[in-house]
Amino acid sequence: MDKVKDKQNSIENMLAPTNKKEKSTFDFSENKFIFYCGLFYAVGLFIGSYFYKLAQSDKLNELVMIKDNSFANLMLSNFCAYFSLFLITAFLGFCLISTPLINIVPIFVGVATGIRLSYYFVNYDAKGVGYSLIMIVPYIALLITTIAYTMKVSVELSAKIRNLVKGESKEPFEINPYLKKYLLLAVAIIVVSVIDSGLTKLLFSVVTI
Repeated sequence: MDKVKDKQNSIENMLAPTNKKEKSTFDFSENKFIFYCGLFYAVGLFIGSYFYKLAQSDKLNELVMIKDNSFANLMLSNFCAYFSLFLITAFLGFCLISTPLINIVPIFVGVATGIRLSYYFVNYDAKGVGYSLIMIVPYIALLITTIAYTMKVSVELSAKIRNLVKGESKEPFEINPYLKKYLLLAVAIIVVSVIDSGLTKLLFSVVTI
């Protein structure tokens, strides 16, 4: 019996630190940018949907609907729009007060997405829902994830610069690690643009609404 108890105790001791490790794997302070980005994006979705409900018109519909589905034009328009958002988010990293301003970016993305989703929901009912799930939601998820990580890098960089200006930072400031992260995120933006343009081109003729 004593040997059995000893084995049980040894197993419990082996499992105890593992459980503690698993419990402490998620650190909210390290991942709060995802929560806040999602929260502000949801606010933007609500604003965009409500705005479309109030301002629904033929002119607004013309702005939302896809007029030219050639890959080159889709790629150009998507890249310009998404890369502009990326540049704004990255630029805010060099500002001392980026934290309150940077939250406007996911709100803006949410507003644009909310208007577009509402256009298809209102005008095409169930077909509009299917169209949105297939052609809009996948690339928007990738876009908002990329923007969220760009926000994280920008907030960290802004904090470093602010501490440097105040004289609170004792560590040497290096810009290269942040520039490398921005470069990788810029590549991710290009990938998102290609995916969006490719999906729209491939499925536009298949998914009819």
